[in-house]
Amino acid sequence: MANKLKAIWELTRLEHGIIYGLGVLVALVIGKGGVPDATVAVAGVMGAVLAEMGAFALNDYFDVDVDIKNNRTDRPIVRGDISRNEALWVAIIASLMSAVAMYFTGSMGAVLVLIFLVLFGVLYNARLKEYGIWGNIYISFTMAAPFLFGSMLFAGNDPTLYVIAAIAFVVGMGREIMKGIMDMEGDALRNVRTVARTRGPDTAKNLAVALYVLGMLLSPLPLLMGSPKFHMSPIYGVSAFLSVAILAYVCYTLMKSHDIGTVGKARKTTMASMAIALLGVLLAALL
Repeated sequence: MANKLKAIWELTRLEHGIIYGLGVLVALVIGKGGVPDATVAVAGVMGAVLAEMGAFALNDYFDVDVDIKNNRTDRPIVRGDISRNEALWVAIIASLMSAVAMYFTGSMGAVLVLIFLVLFGVLYNARLKEYGIWGNIYISFTMAAPFLFGSMLFAGNDPTLYVIAAIAFVVGMGREIMKGIMDMEGDALRNVRTVARTRGPDTAKNLAVALYVLGMLLSPLPLLMGSPKFHMSPIYGVSAFLSVAILAYVCYTLMKSHDIGTVGKARKTTMASMAIALLGVLLAALL
């Protein structure tokens, strides 16, 4: 049982889902100016987490051959810990449950937006992914969406959230372009036209670094904006500094080498940077 649960966690990349859910919670806290309504918060967070789980499970369902070619033993289908059919059922159930969870926010607009994103996720996994940069844009948008989603539907459009969404988008774009370097061999099976395959790994590396740098340059903006929770906030300042320092280290390692091992470690490190930034944003909004 424990092995199956671990396989489902890896299949759905639940750590990403937790960050997505945290993004929605951040949006709600900022808009409310404190602790939001518990039902709306739980429903919104669960809707985001479950939608992410469904999307990643579907990604592995479609990418089995690519992951085998890339020797992605971190993927549970490749290892045989979960079957392809089981992955499909996880994707279907998680996606349906996400819509049910979002229904309890009391906003049909929220439900419709989530259904649109889920359906677009099916299109991405089935076809759009093969178009390289356009697929990267979609994935990056999903990383920014929790902030936009929470702001537009629940949180009163605090402009700080749009800056945070922009940071999530450009850093997410950098991660996706960088990921294309380590997946070049397997992506050839589906003719996925990533930057790494069409322009070469050096170009992909340089573009990823440029996007990370842009994210770092944007990170101080909430400190200078009029939001009372973030203007010169020491909590946000410390978390942003730590996050930027981690991203700077990633850029340094990428400029030295962009072999598969380095890129794999960089992807995990950027996730840590994003988690620290999100935690800082949440604490600054609450305290």
